[in-house]
Amino acid sequence: MADLLVFAGILAFLILGHEFGHFVAARLRGVRVTEFGIGFPPRLLTLFTAGGTRFSLNAVPLGGFVRPAGEDDPTIPGGLAGASKTSRAIVLLAGPLANVLLGILAFAAAYKYAAPDPSRIVVVDVAAGSPAESAGLLPGDLIVALDGDPLNGFDDLRQRTAQHLDQEIVLVLERDGRSIEARITPRSVHPEDEGPLGITIGHPTLRATWGEALGYGIRSVGLQVENLMLLPSRLARGEVAPQDARVSGLKGMYDMFAWAGRIDRDAQRPFVTLNLVGVISIGLAVANLLPFPALDGGRLAFVAFEAVFRRRISPRHEGLAHAVGFVLLLLLMAYVNLQDFINPIVLPR
Repeated sequence: MADLLVFAGILAFLILGHEFGHFVAARLRGVRVTEFGIGFPPRLLTLFTAGGTRFSLNAVPLGGFVRPAGEDDPTIPGGLAGASKTSRAIVLLAGPLANVLLGILAFAAAYKYAAPDPSRIVVVDVAAGSPAESAGLLPGDLIVALDGDPLNGFDDLRQRTAQHLDQEIVLVLERDGRSIEARITPRSVHPEDEGPLGITIGHPTLRATWGEALGYGIRSVGLQVENLMLLPSRLARGEVAPQDARVSGLKGMYDMFAWAGRIDRDAQRPFVTLNLVGVISIGLAVANLLPFPALDGGRLAFVAFEAVFRRRISPRHEGLAHAVGFVLLLLLMAYVNLQDFINPIVLPR
């Protein structure tokens, strides 16, 4: 239940952030906003009114919406449809841009506070009665060297320990900023769920500055966008299996979120979860930019048509296109969410 509540809260926050981007851009460009809703209708109550905008709380607690004046009617003064092409494009792009910024922050937070450092080894747990317990190893110790030679990750420790079974070795530990030597004999015979030393190991958190973390965040967003853009061609060439490229609905996203949570609880850091938040946020940005009616990208396509051909498609026809597109989107979402139950995604164990 806790995972479900956190997932719903994060998804609502990402959707609300998207709508807030539209809201801020609209206000900056002089477009009137009649309502900013938290959640989806029906409306429960009006929280307050400011600057001509009603801020409301709605019954469906997932995300939110922005209702600009004259969204499809250019005759309404101060409305979106009656604004300049530049203003309309800025307002429409602001929602996906907000998701890109949230994605950068999620990836950056992962690298600032939770990124594992694969070159370093930390003791997570010490088995009772094991050589490690006899040698005085404690959870939180960093294992930095073996017999005087620096260690570089899990594989290095495992390989060199396997070469000295039933032979005494000296581990150099870092504990509370002090260097400690521990003499220990890896055992050749040990319980199935324990290794020769009797320790559970992990990676300590990578210590990155905010500048470095933001750099990682920007690169992660670029990589995510690149992967999404190249996905159709990779599917066509057979480089990606269709089942690995399927679109996930709410249940699929929740399953991934719960899977990430289990990994992070074992590692005692939210690295995978924060990365998944970044992936979902960038996915929302890219999906909303698709040139399909009713989406931000579909409305941008009408603005682009007007800019290129110097004439505007009839607002009635444009509104009809968005209405039809919205119905088709609802049907597609219903199908995708149904597939999550009929053919659930397979996640690594």
